[in-house]
Amino acid sequence: MKYMLFLCCFLLPACSLISTQGYGDPDTRFPDRFSGSTPASSTRKITWKQSFPDKDLENDIRKLTHDNFEISAARAWVEQAAAEYGISRSALFPSLEAGADFERSRVSQNLKSSTGSMISFGSLLNWEPDIWGRLRAKKEAADLTLAARKETVKEIVLNLQTLLVETWVAHHGARRLEKVLMDLQTTNLDFLNLTELRLLQGYGNSLDVLRQRGRLKAVKRELPSVISQQIRTANAYAVLLGHMPGHTRMTPAPWADIAPLPVLPTPASLLNSRPDLRAAFLFLRAADQRVAAAVADRLPKIAIGLDYSLTGAALSGIGDSSILTFTSGLLAPVFDAGKRMAAVSRRRAQAREALAGMEQAMLNAVQEVENGLSRESALLEELALLEGEIKTAKKTVETARVQYVKGREDYLIVLDALEKFQTLLQLEITLEQEAALNRARLLKALGASWDVSTAAEPGTDGRTTDEIH
Repeated sequence: MKYMLFLCCFLLPACSLISTQGYGDPDTRFPDRFSGSTPASSTRKITWKQSFPDKDLENDIRKLTHDNFEISAARAWVEQAAAEYGISRSALFPSLEAGADFERSRVSQNLKSSTGSMISFGSLLNWEPDIWGRLRAKKEAADLTLAARKETVKEIVLNLQTLLVETWVAHHGARRLEKVLMDLQTTNLDFLNLTELRLLQGYGNSLDVLRQRGRLKAVKRELPSVISQQIRTANAYAVLLGHMPGHTRMTPAPWADIAPLPVLPTPASLLNSRPDLRAAFLFLRAADQRVAAAVADRLPKIAIGLDYSLTGAALSGIGDSSILTFTSGLLAPVFDAGKRMAAVSRRRAQAREALAGMEQAMLNAVQEVENGLSRESALLEELALLEGEIKTAKKTVETARVQYVKGREDYLIVLDALEKFQTLLQLEITLEQEAALNRARLLKALGASWDVSTAAEPGTDGRTTDEIH
């Protein structure tokens, strides 16, 4: 044993932690600004509440984080990662086990027999000195994985929040469309009465009446699908909130007025605002630590044990004799058919995979913002042009009606102007709904929080879970 102790004392000063790759700050890989924008000069946060200020929707967003079952499952996933971190952390400390034994023996010799008892209480201390940092690397990997799981939960919350807002927009869009169709029914009914009156006065013809009746029925035909859309979106909204479909009543709400964002952050800020990027970076660092642990696993290990027991023939005699045993051992891999080397290669490949995933996630993030900004600019411009077109179409309908009443125009002119005007009204709702949906996706791509009070998100500052908590 003294040779083993001498060898341990000789190895310990020469030991050093296995170094990790140490990936640099990914902020430098982002462009300076998004296309068509200038770098943000204001500290004002972009929030969802600025674009969707409805109070009922805000309350439902808060309910979502507590009642949605997907989020509950994701939180349980974090608890599993926390338990795995606790297991990895415990390996750094000595383990102490206690036990008690009772032995009853009977010995027969020359037709004589004797019995004896032995009671012992003992404890066993085991410890593996982390001379190469293998256990510490595993603990750091579990720590970073736990932090990444927490970011993944935030990503799931953001995704479901976006889905809830999109469902809210679709539901109220269907409500607005229903109101427009009801108004159009009234307008078409007025025109039908006008054509019938003209027929009775001998100025019109029955074909004009039939055409207008067909137009009225065409408007009515669109209502069932719009009402069905309201029911389906209300059911989807209820399920997201953890309720049974059919039992959630959504109150009417004012339409979101989508205006251009007042200020845009820099692309590099996405790393701090988007939980999926933070999770990818933390998974990359965890993979780096696992490489270090795999490399250290190829090096010799030292095990130290201390066994102490008290024995006696009876409880009153416990302590009459005691045994103290100290053990130490050196375990060095000699031949494993390349198993440990393959494990290192696998871990390095996983780290490269995580790095590639991180790089791709960064590209996707910038692309999502760029696409959202481009789509929003086009939709807002189209809506502005459509507003002028609707005014012209409305004036055309009024003028054509006057000309028809005076007998100067055929009813086909009136019908054509009316159909175009009504189509533009429905297109306006469709474009406004698409603009609101695109804004929701853009806010998700920017990693925006609901309001300023929740806008502060932990960044990737390199702190471990122990340091954060």
